[in-house]
Amino acid sequence: MWRLGADLLFTNLSMAAAFCGWFGYYAAFRPATDLVQLRCYYGQLYRDNVLLWSVTFLAVFALHGFYTRSRTYRGRHRLVVVAQAIATAFLAFLFASYFLLRTAIIPRGVMLAGLLLTLLMVGGARMAVVLFRDRYRMEPIGATHRRGIRKVLVVGGAGYIGAVLVRRLLERGYGVRVLDCFLYGSESLEEIAGHPGLEVQEGDFRHIPAVVEAVRGCDAVIHLAAIVGDPACAVDEDAARQINYTATRLLAEVAKGFRVARFLFASTCSVYGVSDEVVDERSGLGPLSLYARTKMDSERALLSERSPSFCPVVLRLGTAFGLSPRPRFDLVVNLLAARAAAEGRITIHNPAQWRPFVHVDDIARAFIACLETPRELVAGEIFNIGSARLNYTLADLAAAIQAAVPGVEVECRGGGDPRNYRVSFQKAERLLGFRCRRTLQEGIREIQAAFQAGRIADYRDPRYNNREFLESNGRAMVCRQTSFAALNEAPACA
Repeated sequence: MWRLGADLLFTNLSMAAAFCGWFGYYAAFRPATDLVQLRCYYGQLYRDNVLLWSVTFLAVFALHGFYTRSRTYRGRHRLVVVAQAIATAFLAFLFASYFLLRTAIIPRGVMLAGLLLTLLMVGGARMAVVLFRDRYRMEPIGATHRRGIRKVLVVGGAGYIGAVLVRRLLERGYGVRVLDCFLYGSESLEEIAGHPGLEVQEGDFRHIPAVVEAVRGCDAVIHLAAIVGDPACAVDEDAARQINYTATRLLAEVAKGFRVARFLFASTCSVYGVSDEVVDERSGLGPLSLYARTKMDSERALLSERSPSFCPVVLRLGTAFGLSPRPRFDLVVNLLAARAAAEGRITIHNPAQWRPFVHVDDIARAFIACLETPRELVAGEIFNIGSARLNYTLADLAAAIQAAVPGVEVECRGGGDPRNYRVSFQKAERLLGFRCRRTLQEGIREIQAAFQAGRIADYRDPRYNNREFLESNGRAMVCRQTSFAALNEAPACA
């Protein structure tokens, strides 16, 4: 209603200014004109047409999605849509005025000036709002509670991303429930175990009773649990499919049954595979690994379930880096920074390959932004999470490590991971107001500082590497399931 009222004001001010401007033109350049008669004539024209153009303009604007924020209006070409709507509105008004109602003809100069002024006012106001929202994120105190999301279930909350996200959610005043089988241990949550807003439930999200118990009473679900990474999925491909895809569908069905307000799913930019172009959310997918394929299949399954009562949102994460309460050194930035700090030598495979990097803390902020953005902007949407500034080649990464760790030796080789892609993150910036704060250099320095302070004893410890830990412990395979019927009967993983 505020936007409708503003458009009504701007269109009428534009037309009034157009009449005044054209009157001023006659007064200045045509002194022989009877200005008193002209003023009366223009005043009568304005009064005769004000209702018609008001109704016509608002109707055309509504059909272009100005007030329902349709997909086209929310797209990257919003200003083009606004200009098209204003031009269409003027044509519709002229048709109705001249051919249907046969009212007196408005001078062409007035109509042209009115068109330009309406473009300036209506389009300019929207452009100003977009620029303001890109620069600032306004949020009243307690806004999260007024939106109805008070309690959040984080599935996989003890993991690399989850341990950071849980802390962020608690800082924002959310109640948090964690569902995790603690495959990699529970140490990441020990520091906050006594927080009054935190509940911890040990269980396997492949087990229906555990999922039902966890989802009950929550307003939103953030799904992070998975066998993460191509090498880790290769340890047992059947288990990876069950955990990454089949159990994701189960979790979504339970969440949908409980009518949770929002379901956020952690996917990966690896679904793009190899591309020489900058890819965005509309680009074709070409997953090269089992891990990426399970994420792509899960995305499609979740988005197909969208309904008025179920709001799935997919976040395609860039390549994560940075310290977490559950450290990982099987991520390329963390691994190379750790080797540089510990050994003074690193090896880069395919240095010309591109990767989109994103700090784990910024990933946590992105999930919170999706929770707190109005539903109509995120429901059924996919967002790439990262920053154009963090699209780096592996050679650039090596140079950044050399700058942060003086004296480190770099060896370049061929082979290795075939993925190669640069990613656009404009959609998340535009609709979520999200921008990364942490740089690659900061992430490298914090890894170096952790080694210097003795917080990381040996980065080669299997507990810091998903694949090596699974190979040496095998706990991910304890509750291997083959059907939803088996899921309902099988015990949860210890």
